[in-house]
Amino acid sequence: MFTLSFILMTVSIQAQVAVSSQSNYNKLRVGGGIGLNFGSNSYFGFNISPFVGYALAPQLEAGLTAGYQYGKSDYQKSNLFSGGPYVNYYAFPSLFIRGHYEYYTGDLEYRNTGNSFSFDESALWIGGGYQSTGSVRFQTGIMYNVLYNEDDSIFSSGIRPFGGVVVSL
Repeated sequence: MFTLSFILMTVSIQAQVAVSSQSNYNKLRVGGGIGLNFGSNSYFGFNISPFVGYALAPQLEAGLTAGYQYGKSDYQKSNLFSGGPYVNYYAFPSLFIRGHYEYYTGDLEYRNTGNSFSFDESALWIGGGYQSTGSVRFQTGIMYNVLYNEDDSIFSSGIRPFGGVVVSL
C-alpha cells in the first residue's frame, strides 16, 4: 500500500492549451496534460489529464477534468482513472483560488504474487496558486484534500502541488 501511495503522490508538470472561440468571447478553455515518470525498481509511469472549462464571468471559470495514470515496476502494476468538476476564481490577474472535486477508481496488481485489488476514493481539493500574465503563462500552486483520511486513503499525503504552462490561441 505504501508503494501505491508513493506512485499516486507524484508531481506532474503539464502543458495546457487554452483554445478560444470568437463566438464565445475567449470563454472556452480546452486543454490537458501528459506526464512521464521514471524511478527505482524499473518504475515507469504515464498519465494524461484533459480538461474543458468555461469562463462564467471575467474572474470565474468552471469545468470538467478527466484523468488516467498507469504505473509499472518490478513489483506491481496499477491503473488509475479520475474525473470531476473544478472551479477557479481569479482574485487578481496573477492569483487564483481553486476547488476541485475528483473521484478516483483503479486497480493494483502485485506482480510477484499475482494478487490484485480494486480501489476508489473521493477527493475535494482546495487551494490556490500563481499564474503569470501574457499569451504564454506559467501556472503553479498547491491544493489540500479536505476529505483526506491518513488511515484509509490511496494517497500518501493530503497535499498536492501542481504546475503547468497555459498557451492562449
